[in-house]
Amino acid sequence: MKRSVPVILVALLAFLLLGSVSASQSPVLWKGTVCDNVKYQKSIEAVAMTNDTVYVACSYKQVMKSTGLVEVYYLGTLSAFSTNGTKLWQNNSGYTVKLYPIDDGVLAGSFGALLKVDTKGHIVSLYDVRNKLYDFVVSGNTVYIADGDFYYSNNTPYYLGHVYAVRLGENFTGLWNVTFNDMITRVRVGNGVIYASSGFPSGYVGSFQFGSLYGISPDGRLLWNVSFGHWVRDLETWKGDALLGTGWNNSKGRLYLVSPAGKVLFNESLFYTEDILVLNDTAYIGGYDGKNGTLIAIELPSGKTLWERKFPYRVKALAYTDGILLAGTGKFQSKTENGTTYVYSVGNLYAISPKDGKVLGELPNTGYVRSIAVKGNEAVIGTASSTFYVVDVDAMKGSQKSSICGPGFIVLLAVFALLLRRFT
Repeated sequence: MKRSVPVILVALLAFLLLGSVSASQSPVLWKGTVCDNVKYQKSIEAVAMTNDTVYVACSYKQVMKSTGLVEVYYLGTLSAFSTNGTKLWQNNSGYTVKLYPIDDGVLAGSFGALLKVDTKGHIVSLYDVRNKLYDFVVSGNTVYIADGDFYYSNNTPYYLGHVYAVRLGENFTGLWNVTFNDMITRVRVGNGVIYASSGFPSGYVGSFQFGSLYGISPDGRLLWNVSFGHWVRDLETWKGDALLGTGWNNSKGRLYLVSPAGKVLFNESLFYTEDILVLNDTAYIGGYDGKNGTLIAIELPSGKTLWERKFPYRVKALAYTDGILLAGTGKFQSKTENGTTYVYSVGNLYAISPKDGKVLGELPNTGYVRSIAVKGNEAVIGTASSTFYVVDVDAMKGSQKSSICGPGFIVLLAVFALLLRRFT
């Protein structure tokens, strides 16, 4: 008579089949929502972290139609949460594109003004700009602000923009501003020069092609300009030089390195740039090549490609912390139900080895990742919806979908079969 299979063998089989699938722990510490009651399409374009606070800015466009006119209002809120997810406060910040923590609160780049918000959520100071604020950068006790917009006259577009220098303090103090017949959307600080670039920046689109880089002295004098003919999508610095990526046709672009004197040091063909991150002598550039999201590592100043990685969706946001490169990807999609079109997003967050581009882990189905901020081994991830995530970056390692296939598993199955024969 056959002996019954011991319970221990059944448990072993269950462990082999199920244990490895559920072993990976989710890197999400907690997630939250903002703008839940807003019926318009919204996006978390800016996030920030300090040791005790997570800042999340939700932005959206309100479209009003009356008497044949269409009016667009750029609105949004800024919310603060404790590191365990408790909501601390919320205010009306307007459409916010950038956040920067300071000792006594946070700076918020709203479309209409630079805001200084204290730790209680009160707007304690603001500096109005004339067009849409697209970017700002802090250098010591000075903030440099970029604004720009385009207008029509006799069906012909024209552009206006500014760079402002503002002193930080209890209140903002304007130092100088420079006016351009151009749409200024990025600003950075180099060696003895302020860089300002033009074009539709990352996250925005338009049909007219233009783009330049300007050099401005620390006292507000225009020194030089270089024209590229295509939008400058992002701008960063490396050892005082300007590193910038352009884009056109939603697939093509070029990468430039420009000296503080306005000399082009290299000019390389690339893809449509979305974000640039510079670490030591390596530049990481994310974007879209017309078919795939692309992330590339380039050696500076040679321009040599170190590695390249493809993704299902465009690489929109990059960040680095704790030895890991974070890449946020995604895209917008739409569906029509009962005559109504709904816009939604898809995307993933990846943990990448900055050395060789190897994917170390993945947080799938986040939605379109629009912004990332890091502090220590944690990151806050903003998406093109009401949802944001606070993530343990170290736990991203090995967070890919587990698999029970492979040679090791085959060996274990063979051992199990031998044991099974002994008891039958």
